Amino acid sequence: MQDILQELNRVRGVGGSLLFNADGLLMESALRSDVDEQALAAAAGTLIAQATRMCESLGIGKQGAFSASGDQGGVLVCAAGAGSLLILLDPSANLALLRLELKPFADRITQRLTL
Repeated sequence: MQDILQELNRVRGVGGSLLFNADGLLMESALRSDVDEQALAAAAGTLIAQATRMCESLGIGKQGAFSASGDQGGVLVCAAGAGSLLILLDPSANLALLRLELKPFADRITQRLTL
């Protein structure tokens, strides 16, 4: 899994990545900064749970991805099989392009998690 995350980190606009499960537990990490990976995975797990409930209550289907941005970067979280993939975004990241480029990585992770 580490090889996929390292390859993902080479995509323009990506500042690091990690994989976590539905309980918010860290599965794998390739972050470039000194972030508390366990705490980040736990917080992202809580956000996924909230986003899932919101999508269900609105009747808009299964939660697939969400993003948040700040003035110095952002974060993109998407489903990846039994896990979720969190990507730290550089301030110059093109979110629309990254969403397209992310799909093959999420598919590869999904495939590995189902083996």
